[in-house]
Amino acid sequence: MPSWRGIEEFLAVVRHGSFTAAGEKLGVSKSFVSKTVQELEHRLGVQLLVRTTRRLSLTGAGKCFHAQCSEIQEQLAQLERSIGRYSSEPIGRLKVGLSDIFGSDFMSMMLAEFSRENPAVVIEVVAYLDEGEIAQERYDVVIRYGELPSSSLRARLFGYLSHGLCASPDYVARKGWPAGPDDLREHDCLTDLSGIIRFNGGAEVKVSPRWRSNSGTSLRGAVRQGLGIASLPLTVVRHGLADGSVIALEEEWSFYDRECWVVYSPGIMAASTRAFIDFLVRYVNREKVRPARAKVLASRY
Repeated sequence: MPSWRGIEEFLAVVRHGSFTAAGEKLGVSKSFVSKTVQELEHRLGVQLLVRTTRRLSLTGAGKCFHAQCSEIQEQLAQLERSIGRYSSEPIGRLKVGLSDIFGSDFMSMMLAEFSRENPAVVIEVVAYLDEGEIAQERYDVVIRYGELPSSSLRARLFGYLSHGLCASPDYVARKGWPAGPDDLREHDCLTDLSGIIRFNGGAEVKVSPRWRSNSGTSLRGAVRQGLGIASLPLTVVRHGLADGSVIALEEEWSFYDRECWVVYSPGIMAASTRAFIDFLVRYVNREKVRPARAKVLASRY
């Protein structure tokens, strides 16, 4: 395999005119520079420099080798400057994993706004249904919800996935709202595949749902058709809340807030990743969403 060893010393000797000056510039001894250049010549099988007591000069092979190595050195310097931009400004690809269980449209809209602010970043969004299917190392960031398992990964809390009890105006006119969690057993409930509706503080109610789905978008459709009550992320139904096709119970006991985390791998962080994380924290502001806030979000996203 070709080696760069000796080339930097050779270029420094030519640039500064002597082994002594090259050693001083590189922070090594004159003898080290001389030995390294000699090793380079032996490896190449040609003499690059003519050494006399008064001066150094390049051989024909040395002139050719020097010209091409100088060009390569400049290309490497340009490459280093170019790659260095990834740590100083938002550029390049940003690959993001989003949960499609809770509807990825809200986060996708936020990503679009981030993209408008950072046109040099190329966004790649992958929606997932099962967190187990996500290989974190294949993504720059993954949006995850709830309690995180212990791992070597790094995470930053940026907000909450706030669930609220939602129904259509027609359903509420016919059946009313539950007075507490246990009253849900007397209602037509729409749930995820577990059949459990959860609340803050660890409370949960097992119901017999008439409709189950692992998709928040699917449950939203069933709610809008008046099929029953569902505990849905308020960001998923934000437009329904805004246009009145969906209403949410305003009682504080009825909410379930799950932490929203942006998870990323340890190591040196690219500027695009850092900018996106800061963007999430700035715009979501770690706040819990309630119906009034969801309506405001609907006007923006």
